[in-house]
Amino acid sequence: MENSGEAKEKLSSIFGYELRELQRSRPSSTNQSRLSQQSGIDAKSYVIVSQLPAEVYKKYVEDVNTSHRTGFTFVVISIVQLAGGKIAEDNLWHHLKRMGLHETDENHPILGNVKQSLEMLVQQRYLQKDKVSGPEGTTLFYVFAERALEGTVSEKIKQHMTQIVKKDDTTVDIS
Repeated sequence: MENSGEAKEKLSSIFGYELRELQRSRPSSTNQSRLSQQSGIDAKSYVIVSQLPAEVYKKYVEDVNTSHRTGFTFVVISIVQLAGGKIAEDNLWHHLKRMGLHETDENHPILGNVKQSLEMLVQQRYLQKDKVSGPEGTTLFYVFAERALEGTVSEKIKQHMTQIVKKDDTTVDIS
């Protein structure tokens, strides 16, 4: 069996992909007990990132049939970014509803089940769920996970948001 260095090199030289290990975020309080029950299992997560220049990737690789997923990811990550990297679930759905995306919609013409589309961002490690108990009860928050915190993703989000703000020049309050 090859070592991980050889595998990374082959992925890069043959396929043009970089294999990156995700640095796990601090587990939320709900995940802490589940992790401690895994009795020492060290789960690692990886992503594969294209090394092609953006214009080449867009021309030859990008699939227009899945671009709606990329757009949805960008919108949700942007909302969480504007909220400071953490947003209550009901507040996130409030903003998504303003764009016509409803939590109960299972047959959206583009996204299909909207709630599952949001859950996919958790599974893909763009977001993680955090339950916070308070005097009013338990509140579910969405916070950035490893992929959203990764340098290139967060930098692209900030660049796009800066361009939008420069064009619009209005103040946005999403708290």
